[in-house]
Amino acid sequence: MSPAASVPRNPRRSKAEGATVTPLHPEPPVDDTLGKEGPSKQVAQTEDMDGPVFEPVHETLPHHPVQMALKRCADVGLSALALAGASPALGLMALAVKLDSDGPVLYKQVRVGRNGQLFEIFKFRSMYTDAERGGPRWARSNDTRVTRVGGLLRRTSLDELPQLWNILVGDMSLVGPRPERPVFVSRFRQNIKDYDLRHVIRPGLSGWAQVNGLRGNVSIESRTECDVFYVRNFSLLLDLRILVRTFSAVVAGE
Repeated sequence: MSPAASVPRNPRRSKAEGATVTPLHPEPPVDDTLGKEGPSKQVAQTEDMDGPVFEPVHETLPHHPVQMALKRCADVGLSALALAGASPALGLMALAVKLDSDGPVLYKQVRVGRNGQLFEIFKFRSMYTDAERGGPRWARSNDTRVTRVGGLLRRTSLDELPQLWNILVGDMSLVGPRPERPVFVSRFRQNIKDYDLRHVIRPGLSGWAQVNGLRGNVSIESRTECDVFYVRNFSLLLDLRILVRTFSAVVAGE
């Protein structure tokens, strides 16, 4: 099946069949930190949330072991090369973040990975250190919590580059659904059709939703529709197509 023929050209207008979603509002404070046992011990469970973040999906998917092994090999090889090649640029970005505002260079946050496993995702810090004083919430347009350097990094997606380490160690993949925070996952999966399918595969640095313009504070139904399409139609060729479109978008500054 052709990916382009099966997904609306303007995914912003599409909706997952029969899906509804609770509007996003600022949430009460939630402790998203990892426990002493580490992410490998925290599987499909949450604290102070509306329920679990994952339940096994009983659906036959085109995830042949050979293709998945090749995908993992590509993740390891390309992420290692990218980290080595981009190390001077990463060092300059780290210096800019440090000089721009007080706080650590890297920002760590718990996200939901494959099969509901929790892991710490890495980003260049793009907000002030007290950004979530009122509780977890999504970034918005013209968000006053964003620093000067952080705004530039976010516009070019360069704040995501430290996730190459997450890819190298196996938390993530180059391509897959973007990982979300447990506090939001536990709610979205209750209201959105097939949401658990996003978590049967490693989350990605980029994905089918992102190359179709669904980034940031956009329709969760539309983003999930694209993510589910990717999971159900996975192939190495589709991964390659997403990587090419992602690289083109970054170069163009989109």
